[in-house]
Amino acid sequence: MATRGLLERLRYLRSREALATAVLPALVVWSWWDKGGDVAWGLRGAALALLVWILVQGTLYWHLKLASVEKQAALPSYFHGLFRAFKWSNLAGIGGLLAVLLALLDQNSVSASDLRWSAVLLAGAALEQVNYYHYQLMYDTRAALAHLRCKRRLRKAALGIDMMRSGSRTGGKA
Repeated sequence: MATRGLLERLRYLRSREALATAVLPALVVWSWWDKGGDVAWGLRGAALALLVWILVQGTLYWHLKLASVEKQAALPSYFHGLFRAFKWSNLAGIGGLLAVLLALLDQNSVSASDLRWSAVLLAGAALEQVNYYHYQLMYDTRAALAHLRCKRRLRKAALGIDMMRSGSRTGGKA
């Protein structure tokens, strides 16, 4: 039986990610609008959409994890294939957008502000990719911080671990 603390933590993680998927784009777009002037909406919007896309995946993961813990059941059979596709779509998006930004560096068609905003959002997307699929980057509890101090290395990401476990059951790779 799952502890009440674990269930509360999973609900918190799911809610926090869901809130971020709505609040972050609203604040960023409001900031762009508030500043006025020309904005490369396509470039900035693509970087923001990629970051939000990865946050949505986090929300879904924590929702599925919570449901599996509450029901004391394995993650759904589609979990591994779905999140493997998400992982690769994220990498393609990050790589593609990085290539576009690098190509635009030497051109005067995009402002420095547009490039900076896009690069910061792209970096956020890359960090979220690492945080979900590879290594935990957020340490917001005493236990997590103690683990980091004791082991002196980052923890494997929960989603990455669950993908490896589900992949071994289905014969797939994470």
